[in-house]
Amino acid sequence: MDSKNASDRRLIHAFFGLFAIGCALLVLAFLLPKSAVADEGHDFVGYQKCKTCHKKAEIGNQVGVWLESRHAKAYETLGTDKAKQWGAEAGVDNPQTDDRCVKCHSTAHGVPDDRVSKSFDRTAGVQCESCHGAGKDYKKKKIMMDRDKAIEKGLIIPTAEVCTGCHNDESPAWDEKAYTLADGSTVGFDFEQAVKKIAHPIPEGYDPASTGEAD
Repeated sequence: MDSKNASDRRLIHAFFGLFAIGCALLVLAFLLPKSAVADEGHDFVGYQKCKTCHKKAEIGNQVGVWLESRHAKAYETLGTDKAKQWGAEAGVDNPQTDDRCVKCHSTAHGVPDDRVSKSFDRTAGVQCESCHGAGKDYKKKKIMMDRDKAIEKGLIIPTAEVCTGCHNDESPAWDEKAYTLADGSTVGFDFEQAVKKIAHPIPEGYDPASTGEAD
């Protein structure tokens, strides 16, 4: 009997010991700054900051290409009669404020204000950072010139998976025959064809040092 009681006491002590450790860790998590508990990610700066360099003809005027694209007007389209019609059919009162719509028609949706710059415009459509990642930590010229360093700092090289996060059949505008493949079959989205429509490469032979971009 004494042996059994001693064993039971050890089990009880072990249980409460583990419970106490768990409670201590939980309290510690609340006391530590958020950044120490989990990575909050990179901050957003907005296309206006990207424009500082990427509006120049010698680098390819990427922002100019974007401004002429449907991406730049993505938020505006949510205010059209067609968008309102689709919204009504899905039980959406206002497409420009409903998360189901805005998540793919704006940049940094769901990101708290303390992670976007004060000049950031959430109504400026699908901006650079929607595809290339929040840019505060890689926007400096010297970092941008080093691809690996830029990626380490948050730069994203878009892939089909990045695009299909929004270009999918959840959209009421989805057209399953939008793209024709080489074999004659049709699909709703084809990455290779889609990126050609919004191509904005840096010109071959461009030298940042020759224009002071390396400073």
